[in-house]
Amino acid sequence: MLYPIAVSALSALFAAVLLGQYIRRRRPYQLIWTLALTMSALASMAYVWALPPTSSPLAFRAYYALGGALMPAWLGLGSVYLVMPQRGAERLAGALTTLSAIAAGAVIAAPLDLAALHGLQGGPGTGILLPGAWLPLTVVLNTLGVAAVVGVAVYSGMLAARRRGDSWLLGSNALIAAGDLVVGAAGAMARTGRPELFWVTMLAGWAIIFAGFMLAGANRRFTPGSRPDTGRHSQPASPARA
Repeated sequence: MLYPIAVSALSALFAAVLLGQYIRRRRPYQLIWTLALTMSALASMAYVWALPPTSSPLAFRAYYALGGALMPAWLGLGSVYLVMPQRGAERLAGALTTLSAIAAGAVIAAPLDLAALHGLQGGPGTGILLPGAWLPLTVVLNTLGVAAVVGVAVYSGMLAARRRGDSWLLGSNALIAAGDLVVGAAGAMARTGRPELFWVTMLAGWAIIFAGFMLAGANRRFTPGSRPDTGRHSQPASPARA
Protein backbone atom coordinates (compact mmCIF):
# COMPACT_ATOMS: atom_id res chain seq x y z
CA MET A 1 0.00 0.00 0.00
CA LEU A 2 2.89 2.38 0.70
CA TYR A 3 4.19 2.41 -2.89
CA PRO A 4 0.91 3.45 -4.58
CA ILE A 5 0.49 6.15 -1.92
CA ALA A 6 4.02 7.36 -2.68
CA VAL A 7 3.29 7.39 -6.41
CA SER A 8 0.12 9.38 -5.75
CA ALA A 9 1.98 11.89 -3.58
CA LEU A 10 4.79 12.35 -6.11
CA SER A 11 2.31 12.73 -8.98
CA ALA A 12 0.29 15.27 -6.98
CA LEU A 13 3.45 17.27 -6.23
CA PHE A 14 4.37 17.17 -9.93
CA ALA A 15 0.86 18.31 -10.90
CA ALA A 16 0.93 21.18 -8.39
CA VAL A 17 4.26 22.46 -9.72
CA LEU A 18 3.04 22.27 -13.31
CA LEU A 19 -0.22 24.01 -12.44
CA GLY A 20 1.74 26.82 -10.79
CA GLN A 21 3.81 27.16 -13.93
CA TYR A 22 0.70 27.17 -16.10
CA ILE A 23 -0.86 29.95 -14.02
CA ARG A 24 2.28 32.05 -14.53
CA ARG A 25 3.07 31.22 -18.15
CA ARG A 26 -0.14 29.87 -19.74
CA ARG A 27 1.61 27.25 -21.90
CA PRO A 28 -0.83 24.56 -23.16
CA TYR A 29 1.60 21.68 -22.51
CA GLN A 30 1.78 22.69 -18.83
CA LEU A 31 -1.98 22.35 -18.45
CA ILE A 32 -2.03 19.02 -20.31
CA TRP A 33 0.80 17.61 -18.20
CA THR A 34 -1.03 18.85 -15.08
CA LEU A 35 -4.09 16.88 -16.21
CA ALA A 36 -1.99 13.75 -16.89
CA LEU A 37 -0.26 13.91 -13.51
CA THR A 38 -3.58 14.50 -11.76
CA MET A 39 -4.84 11.34 -13.45
CA SER A 40 -1.81 9.48 -12.09
CA ALA A 41 -2.39 10.76 -8.55
CA LEU A 42 -6.10 9.90 -8.60
CA ALA A 43 -5.49 6.50 -10.18
CA SER A 44 -2.98 5.53 -7.50
CA MET A 45 -5.33 6.50 -4.69
CA ALA A 46 -8.21 4.68 -6.39
CA TYR A 47 -6.00 1.58 -6.44
CA VAL A 48 -5.54 1.83 -2.66
CA TRP A 49 -9.31 2.00 -2.25
CA ALA A 50 -9.70 -1.04 -4.53
CA LEU A 51 -7.53 -3.20 -2.26
CA PRO A 52 -9.13 -5.57 0.28
CA PRO A 53 -11.06 -5.27 2.47
CA THR A 54 -12.81 -2.55 0.46
CA SER A 55 -12.33 -4.25 -2.93
CA SER A 56 -14.36 -1.54 -4.63
CA PRO A 57 -15.19 -2.33 -8.28
CA LEU A 58 -15.76 1.38 -8.94
CA ALA A 59 -12.35 2.30 -7.51
CA PHE A 60 -10.64 -0.40 -9.56
CA ARG A 61 -12.31 0.82 -12.76
CA ALA A 62 -11.22 4.39 -11.95
CA TYR A 63 -7.65 3.18 -11.36
CA TYR A 64 -7.55 1.29 -14.64
CA ALA A 65 -9.25 3.97 -16.73
CA LEU A 66 -7.19 6.91 -15.43
CA GLY A 67 -3.83 5.26 -14.87
CA GLY A 68 -3.89 2.36 -17.28
CA ALA A 69 -5.68 3.78 -20.31
CA LEU A 70 -5.61 7.59 -20.27
CA MET A 71 -2.62 9.01 -18.39
CA PRO A 72 0.19 7.82 -20.71
CA ALA A 73 -1.54 9.22 -23.80
CA TRP A 74 -2.19 12.63 -22.22
CA LEU A 75 1.38 12.82 -20.97
CA GLY A 76 2.45 12.15 -24.56
CA LEU A 77 0.10 14.84 -25.85
CA GLY A 78 1.81 17.39 -23.61
CA SER A 79 5.14 16.49 -25.21
CA VAL A 80 3.63 16.77 -28.69
CA TYR A 81 2.54 20.34 -27.93
CA LEU A 82 6.21 21.25 -27.50
CA VAL A 83 7.18 20.40 -31.08
CA MET A 84 3.99 20.47 -33.17
CA PRO A 85 2.28 23.63 -34.48
CA GLN A 86 -0.53 24.57 -32.11
CA ARG A 87 -3.34 24.06 -34.62
CA GLY A 88 -2.19 20.52 -35.35
CA ALA A 89 -1.73 19.78 -31.65
CA GLU A 90 -5.25 21.05 -30.93
CA ARG A 91 -6.70 18.72 -33.55
CA LEU A 92 -4.78 15.86 -32.02
CA ALA A 93 -6.11 16.84 -28.59
CA GLY A 94 -9.67 16.70 -29.93
CA ALA A 95 -9.12 13.23 -31.37
CA LEU A 96 -7.53 12.05 -28.12
CA THR A 97 -10.45 13.41 -26.10
CA THR A 98 -12.86 11.33 -28.18
CA LEU A 99 -10.69 8.21 -27.99
CA SER A 100 -10.24 8.70 -24.23
CA ALA A 101 -14.00 8.86 -23.70
CA ILE A 102 -14.43 5.63 -25.67
CA ALA A 103 -11.63 3.91 -23.73
CA ALA A 104 -12.98 5.04 -20.36
CA GLY A 105 -16.45 3.84 -21.32
CA ALA A 106 -15.04 0.47 -22.35
CA VAL A 107 -13.30 0.09 -18.98
CA ILE A 108 -16.49 1.03 -17.12
CA ALA A 109 -18.53 -1.45 -19.16
CA ALA A 110 -16.06 -4.35 -18.93
CA PRO A 111 -17.05 -7.27 -16.66
CA LEU A 112 -14.91 -7.88 -13.58
CA ASP A 113 -13.58 -11.05 -12.00
CA LEU A 114 -14.72 -10.24 -8.47
CA ALA A 115 -12.82 -13.14 -6.94
CA ALA A 116 -9.59 -11.80 -8.45
CA LEU A 117 -10.44 -8.30 -7.22
CA HIS A 118 -10.87 -9.56 -3.66
CA GLY A 119 -7.49 -11.26 -4.01
CA LEU A 120 -5.67 -8.13 -5.20
CA GLN A 121 -2.48 -7.89 -3.16
CA GLY A 122 -0.27 -5.20 -4.60
CA GLY A 123 0.15 -6.11 -8.27
CA PRO A 124 -1.21 -4.15 -11.24
CA GLY A 125 -4.51 -6.02 -11.24
CA THR A 126 -3.95 -7.99 -14.42
CA GLY A 127 -6.84 -10.38 -15.11
CA ILE A 128 -9.42 -8.56 -13.01
CA LEU A 129 -10.93 -6.81 -16.02
CA LEU A 130 -12.12 -9.52 -18.39
CA PRO A 131 -10.99 -9.14 -22.04
CA GLY A 132 -12.97 -6.72 -24.12
CA ALA A 133 -12.75 -3.57 -26.23
CA TRP A 134 -10.84 -1.77 -23.45
CA LEU A 135 -7.75 -3.94 -24.05
CA PRO A 136 -6.75 -2.89 -27.61
CA LEU A 137 -7.71 0.71 -26.80
CA THR A 138 -5.43 0.69 -23.76
CA VAL A 139 -2.56 -0.84 -25.73
CA VAL A 140 -2.88 1.79 -28.46
CA LEU A 141 -3.11 4.71 -26.02
CA ASN A 142 -0.16 3.47 -23.96
CA THR A 143 2.01 2.81 -27.00
CA LEU A 144 1.34 6.20 -28.57
CA GLY A 145 1.84 8.00 -25.27
CA VAL A 146 5.20 6.43 -24.51
CA ALA A 147 6.33 6.89 -28.13
CA ALA A 148 5.45 10.61 -27.97
CA VAL A 149 7.25 11.32 -24.69
CA VAL A 150 10.34 9.31 -25.59
CA GLY A 151 10.38 10.50 -29.20
CA VAL A 152 10.21 14.18 -28.28
CA ALA A 153 12.84 13.72 -25.56
CA VAL A 154 15.21 11.94 -27.97
CA TYR A 155 14.64 14.57 -30.67
CA SER A 156 15.30 17.39 -28.21
CA GLY A 157 18.34 15.59 -26.86
CA MET A 158 19.74 15.33 -30.37
CA LEU A 159 19.29 19.08 -30.84
CA ALA A 160 20.98 19.71 -27.50
CA ALA A 161 23.90 17.47 -28.45
CA ARG A 162 24.61 19.75 -31.43
CA ARG A 163 24.88 22.84 -29.24
CA ARG A 164 27.78 23.61 -26.97
CA GLY A 165 27.01 24.17 -23.32
CA ASP A 166 23.72 22.24 -23.42
CA SER A 167 24.93 18.99 -21.86
CA TRP A 168 22.54 19.57 -18.95
CA LEU A 169 19.60 19.63 -21.41
CA LEU A 170 20.81 16.43 -23.03
CA GLY A 171 20.94 14.83 -19.59
CA SER A 172 17.48 16.06 -18.62
CA ASN A 173 15.89 14.68 -21.78
CA ALA A 174 17.71 11.38 -21.29
CA LEU A 175 16.27 11.13 -17.78
CA ILE A 176 12.76 11.98 -18.97
CA ALA A 177 12.91 9.38 -21.75
CA ALA A 178 14.36 6.74 -19.43
CA GLY A 179 11.81 7.45 -16.71
CA ASP A 180 8.87 7.20 -19.10
CA LEU A 181 10.18 3.89 -20.41
CA VAL A 182 10.42 2.61 -16.82
CA VAL A 183 6.84 3.70 -16.12
CA GLY A 184 5.72 2.06 -19.35
CA ALA A 185 7.56 -1.13 -18.46
CA ALA A 186 5.91 -1.39 -15.05
CA GLY A 187 3.00 -3.33 -16.53
CA ALA A 188 5.41 -5.93 -17.83
CA MET A 189 6.17 -6.89 -14.24
CA ALA A 190 3.00 -8.98 -14.13
CA ARG A 191 3.76 -10.72 -17.42
CA THR A 192 7.26 -11.62 -16.23
CA GLY A 193 5.94 -13.21 -13.08
CA ARG A 194 6.95 -10.34 -10.77
CA PRO A 195 3.72 -8.40 -10.15
CA GLU A 196 5.01 -7.37 -6.72
CA LEU A 197 7.49 -5.10 -8.52
CA PHE A 198 4.80 -3.11 -10.33
CA TRP A 199 4.42 -0.22 -7.90
CA VAL A 200 8.07 0.09 -6.94
CA THR A 201 8.88 0.24 -10.67
CA MET A 202 6.22 2.90 -11.18
CA LEU A 203 7.67 4.94 -8.32
CA ALA A 204 11.18 4.63 -9.70
CA GLY A 205 10.02 5.76 -13.15
CA TRP A 206 8.25 8.85 -11.85
CA ALA A 207 11.24 9.71 -9.67
CA ILE A 208 13.53 9.56 -12.73
CA ILE A 209 11.18 11.78 -14.74
CA PHE A 210 11.02 14.20 -11.80
CA ALA A 211 14.83 14.31 -11.70
CA GLY A 212 14.91 15.13 -15.42
CA PHE A 213 12.42 17.92 -14.91
CA MET A 214 14.45 19.32 -12.03
CA LEU A 215 17.58 19.33 -14.15
CA ALA A 216 15.79 21.08 -17.03
CA GLY A 217 14.28 23.60 -14.62
CA ALA A 218 17.77 24.70 -13.59
CA ASN A 219 17.94 26.83 -16.74
CA ARG A 220 14.97 29.05 -17.54
CA ARG A 221 15.73 29.26 -21.24
CA PHE A 222 14.50 25.71 -21.86
CA THR A 223 11.68 23.35 -21.11
CA PRO A 224 12.03 19.53 -21.03
CA GLY A 225 11.57 18.35 -24.60
CA SER A 226 11.79 21.85 -26.05
CA ARG A 227 14.00 23.77 -28.37
CA PRO A 228 15.70 27.08 -27.45
CA ASP A 229 13.39 29.74 -26.04
CA THR A 230 11.24 30.97 -28.91
CA GLY A 231 8.05 31.96 -27.12
CA ARG A 232 5.61 29.11 -26.65
CA HIS A 233 8.42 26.59 -26.03
CA SER A 234 10.15 28.68 -23.38
CA GLN A 235 11.09 27.30 -19.98
CA PRO A 236 8.48 27.83 -17.26
CA ALA A 237 9.75 29.43 -14.12
CA SER A 238 11.56 27.03 -11.83
CA PRO A 239 11.74 25.10 -9.50
CA ALA A 240 10.77 21.64 -10.75
CA ARG A 241 8.46 19.07 -12.16
CA ALA A 242 7.71 15.40 -11.72
